[in-house]
Amino acid sequence: MLKQLLFTATLLVGGSAPLPSPLASVCSADQPIGSIAAEIAWARAELDPERLPRLPEAEAAVLDAIDECAASLQGRAGAENAAAWMRYLNLGPLTEAIQTGESVGQRGRAAVELESRLRDVHPGLEVEPIVSLRDVVQRYIAALRYSDPKRGLVAVQRQLDVLAEMMSLDSDDDSTSPATADGDDADPGQESRGWSDLSPEEVAQVDLILGGLADANQASELISQVQSHYNHWNIRGWVDGQAVADAIVRPVHTPNVVNDCILGTRMIGQARVDGNVTGQLLPAEGYVRLLIRMDGRFSTTARGYHKPITLDTTGTGRVYAARQLAITEKGVQLGQTVSTAELSTQISRINHPLRIVRRIASQQAAEQRPLAEAISREKLRTQVHSQFDEQTAEMAGRTFPGLDSVVNPWLHRLDFPELIRTIGSRSDSVYAQANLQRKHGLSAPTEPPALDSLWSHDGAGVLPGRYLAAVQVHQSVIDNSISQLLAGQTFTPDRIGQLAETLDLELRNSPDAVGAADDTPDREDYEVDLASFRPVFIEADNQALRLGLRGTRFAQGGREMDRTLQATATYRPVRSEDGEMWLRRDDVVELSFPGNRRLTISQTAIKTNMQESFNELFPKEMLRRTFSIPDTAKVPSLAGRVLRISAIDLSQGWISIAVR
Repeated sequence: MLKQLLFTATLLVGGSAPLPSPLASVCSADQPIGSIAAEIAWARAELDPERLPRLPEAEAAVLDAIDECAASLQGRAGAENAAAWMRYLNLGPLTEAIQTGESVGQRGRAAVELESRLRDVHPGLEVEPIVSLRDVVQRYIAALRYSDPKRGLVAVQRQLDVLAEMMSLDSDDDSTSPATADGDDADPGQESRGWSDLSPEEVAQVDLILGGLADANQASELISQVQSHYNHWNIRGWVDGQAVADAIVRPVHTPNVVNDCILGTRMIGQARVDGNVTGQLLPAEGYVRLLIRMDGRFSTTARGYHKPITLDTTGTGRVYAARQLAITEKGVQLGQTVSTAELSTQISRINHPLRIVRRIASQQAAEQRPLAEAISREKLRTQVHSQFDEQTAEMAGRTFPGLDSVVNPWLHRLDFPELIRTIGSRSDSVYAQANLQRKHGLSAPTEPPALDSLWSHDGAGVLPGRYLAAVQVHQSVIDNSISQLLAGQTFTPDRIGQLAETLDLELRNSPDAVGAADDTPDREDYEVDLASFRPVFIEADNQALRLGLRGTRFAQGGREMDRTLQATATYRPVRSEDGEMWLRRDDVVELSFPGNRRLTISQTAIKTNMQESFNELFPKEMLRRTFSIPDTAKVPSLAGRVLRISAIDLSQGWISIAVR
């Protein structure tokens, strides 16, 4: 389940441009949330009915997009496949509702139902005509929401009031009424909370308000201002630098035949280089910077032929070659190879029957030795340089599978935002940073906890050289993806299981995990209408993970409970004696019914079945597994290894997991 620089999103609105905000350059993440009260006042003063979405234009765009989508399906697919797609999309109800001028409510229901069918796991929903139709329908839903300009502006003002109320210290109550009865702005100087004081529920409410303001084409400066406090990457990945070095290191044992002529002497013999190729990470942003180097010892034994004598020689020295690599998502770029060589030779024997000839030859050899060694040293360096350059050049031809080609179809299919990402390196690790954030959504408000502070199997944190890889995911990823996908959906256990399998999520109990007996009777199927607000949520803090579902209706075996419900499972990290870690659920899934109404007798009866159903839905344990690397893996240092989870940390909204 593994782009680029984050940015502060600014909503572009039509009509006349608003005046610069008085707080646009002075609000920082350290300021209390109440300091934005003046920004709300400014947004309220700048409300403009002319910027509200126009319903006639939106309806015309929907009808055009429906026609284009239908025509595209007829042209892309065979008649049978096109007919199947048309039956699935069921474009008729919305078309008829618009053409016959049905009520706003009826047109809205038809639009929402179509929009829901346009985002799912089915292959094909990612094609451009369907994605374009979905975008147009979403804008149409917003236009229906604000179809009456007067009521539309009242709705926007109410959202601004809720946001202002949320800022104050007395916002612990659930009131969403205006800050003041007469509509006056909240006092910017009143005591208020900081952004870090917002609960996950309140952050989700802020996210919902920003979406409403954006749909109305209002308060773009306010939206940008709030987003500036939630502008950190919400996905981080790490690979230990030692693991990278281990994957590169290899011994060098290179024998060679010597057959060369130096200063008129033919040298014939044997030579070899013994050493190691190693890798070293260097700091870089936007790519991984890697230094590959070869350090070796050179030795040679040769006989030189120079009539009328021969001479036996030995030589020793050191050779070095290095090259920097810049590794990107698309491939490898190579720097220039640098190389050096050191060489010292000794004449062990001069062969000739006459002593005087041997003496003269020795004197001449001593005189020529500096030049001969310089020539030999350069030839050695050139040879090592050429071989190293050739071997490393093979890396430049490597390409990597495009992540976009794998990820983007799923993102478009599920209506998830673009995955913005970047990679880089430090001296002790390779890292990837990514952000999954809707255009007007909120990302992580803080950086993730440092690796060395994570809750690990030995309590020492995740340290360089003692892990293989780590991933850190902020809970905002769920709010920007899964929560939007599931909002308002009706799900059964089978549907939930299908989605979990497709997204590679671990949601179901296995018989081994729950200790279920083979003769356990099958329970009746049930279905849940998920809420539009936070239908699925994840909250990570204080070494506890709260995983929950929120619904508006539960039905099972002919019985039905038509009221708001929330099922929450709490997981905590556990350690084993052999150093593994996983998550274990608290015994009972918490089932609650928000609101002041008491359960009726029939609702109390069905609550027991609901409790049992949700206890089965949420697994008792998660992440209790190992990861085996095949023996055929191309990286010898990893082939055949078994990876185990060695750290799980749940704090400040971040879920951090490391393997070793």
